[in-house]
This record gives sequence, structure tokens and C-alpha cells, in this order.
Amino acid sequence: MLILTNLGYSGKIITQIRSRMDIVQNKIPKKIAIIHDAFIVKGGAERLALHLSNLFPEAPIYTSVYQPKTTFSELKTKQIITHPFSRWVKSEKLFKQLYPLWFLYYFNVKLTEYELILSSSTYLAKYIQTPKNGQHICYMHSPFRFLWKRNSYTNNSLPFNSPIIQIIDRIIPSLQKIDFKLTQPIDQVITNSQNMANFIQTVYHKNAVIIYPPVDIQQYNIQNPQNFYLCVGRLISYKNIDLAIQACNQLKRKLVIIGDGFERNKLEAIAGNTITFLGKVDEETLKSMYATCKALIFPGVEDFGMVPIEVQASGRPVIAYRSGGVLETVTENETGIFFDDQNIDSLIQAIISFENRRFDPSFIRNSVQRFDLSIFEESIKTSLQKYF
Repeated sequence: MLILTNLGYSGKIITQIRSRMDIVQNKIPKKIAIIHDAFIVKGGAERLALHLSNLFPEAPIYTSVYQPKTTFSELKTKQIITHPFSRWVKSEKLFKQLYPLWFLYYFNVKLTEYELILSSSTYLAKYIQTPKNGQHICYMHSPFRFLWKRNSYTNNSLPFNSPIIQIIDRIIPSLQKIDFKLTQPIDQVITNSQNMANFIQTVYHKNAVIIYPPVDIQQYNIQNPQNFYLCVGRLISYKNIDLAIQACNQLKRKLVIIGDGFERNKLEAIAGNTITFLGKVDEETLKSMYATCKALIFPGVEDFGMVPIEVQASGRPVIAYRSGGVLETVTENETGIFFDDQNIDSLIQAIISFENRRFDPSFIRNSVQRFDLSIFEESIKTSLQKYF
């Protein structure tokens, strides 16, 4: 509640929120189930599903595949129910090759004993069948990106060979119709930004409540920056990490890249001697890199994007392409710099502009307090109040 006060909320509004929270906490449904696409990476969607589980710790989590070694360690204490074939999936590539299997799983799994289904979905979990007398609330991170933003993926970023990709491309219109139809029964959609709410309305003709994904601000700290730029994310085409590499090649600037993916070999091939690939790192290393980089370079278009918020929670600015979720999380010339064209020259000019400016780490950190975990928890419970 202190954060709400600091953000300018009146005592009356805070009292109303506290009252609604008390109502929610005293009227938990008998049976809640949480559904998430898969736990095979440490991504923003996976972290949000974990937060939902922390809010409703008695609820089991249903998912297609769970790989304890490659996702968040906190999940080891949860009751997670997976597809029987889950144990045989050892890589993200194999998981994606088996999409039809996971589709059948979500479409056919029976959850008749539950009154409230909370799904966290980017692609398949939203297809879960709602119990006859139950409700389905979906936190939709994005419409199924491959179906609705196919052009954002190069063939190198897909886990299939060219003949299979050609077949899939031919049936995408049919797959879009199936996706649209199976999304309609959802009782309430929640999403991460106005950017995504607009996209969901365009694709599914459904209104979405906006609740920003959380960052536990207290877990990040300000340190003295060092002489390197940072990129963080999966190494796939729509992240456009190649732009950051080529810009830093030309400027002879140090760039550290954290993450792995299908395009790593291609990116390493174009990287000069000022570029370092760290692959996947642990949480403490990631937080240290956030706090000590000169700035995050964010050249892709993300539906929302947790990494820019986490970097700003560490007091560091963001150099981002002017599109997508960063328009709601980065304040131009105060917490970061935007570049207008998704090409090398535009990014180079943004880096040069950044280096001629000063940024206040404390101001940057304070700017993302509105994404704090405590506000997310209150917003979720308030939004679900009518179902209790």
C-alpha cells in the first residue's frame, strides 16, 4: 500500500482496494487450476505463471512439459502435472516440433473438478476446455505469434526443415481460424499492455483487461556501470540481435549477449572481437550484468518485454526500437533513447546520441515502481473478485 501512496493514490482509493482484497482473500473458490504453456525456459511468461502460483499456492499447475534444470528453480516446490511424454523432451527444439501433441493435450485434458481456470498463455494453454459450471480467465501474453506474425520469424528460427515449413505456411489461414474459434469461450482475457490489448481485439475481437507483468523491484540494485552494452533474450530472428552486433562492430563498442537460441551460430559468425556471447546465465549473474552495463540495447519488437523493466529497476537506461511494449515502459530522454528505423544506421545514431547524454540511475529505477510485484498481486485479485 505504501507504493500506491507514493504513486499518488488517495487514502480513500487505498481503503477501497484493501477492502476488496479482504473480500477476495475470504472467498477463495474450492478448486482453482493454473495452466501454462510449458516450463522449458526462464522467460517472462514462465515467471508470471510462477507469480500466479504464489498467489494461489494450493492450485496445481497443468502444463505440457516441465524441465526443472532450464526454468525457474522455485517451481520445484510446486505441484506440476505434465503430459506423459514430457520426460522425453530434452530441448526447446523438440518441444516445438511436437506442437500437435501439446495441442491435443490441452484440448482434451479434463478439469471438471475445478471451478476457476487461470491460464497463462502465449500459444496453446488457452485452448483448455472450461468445466461446465466453471470460468476460464486467461492471462494472454500475446496471440499465437507464429500464426499471426509469421513474417517475424525467419526459417532459421523455426525447428522444421524447409519442406515442412512450406506445408505449414499453406495451412496458416486454416490454423488461424481454429485459433480464433478456440479462443472465443474464454470468459475474461487479461493482458500485459495496451499494445497487446489492441492486438487481441484485432485478432480475436475480445476486450482485455490490462495488468502489467510484475518485477520484484527490491531484487535489483544500482551499481557503477562498466564499459559494455548488453543484449538479453532468446537468439531468434524477431529479437533482431544482429542489428546490435553490426552496430557495435562498426562503432567498436563492447557488447555482451546473454541468451541462447536457434540463430546463435549465425550471430556468432557476424560478431567482431568486441562482441561476447555468454549463453544462459544464472539469476545473480544476470542481475549483475543489468546493473553494470552502460545500457541495454533492445532492437526487436516485443509484445511487452520484461528485460527493459528489469534493466531500469537496476538504474540503467535502454536504447530501443520505437515500437511495441517499450513505448509503455521506457520514457524517451529520461530512462532511455529510441531509434526510429530498424536498421544499423538508425541504431548507430541512437548509440551516439545516448553517449552524449546523462541519465539519473535513481530516477530510472523509480520510474518502474508501477510494475512492482505488490501492485500486480493487488490488481490480479481485484480483477478476479467477481469470480469469488
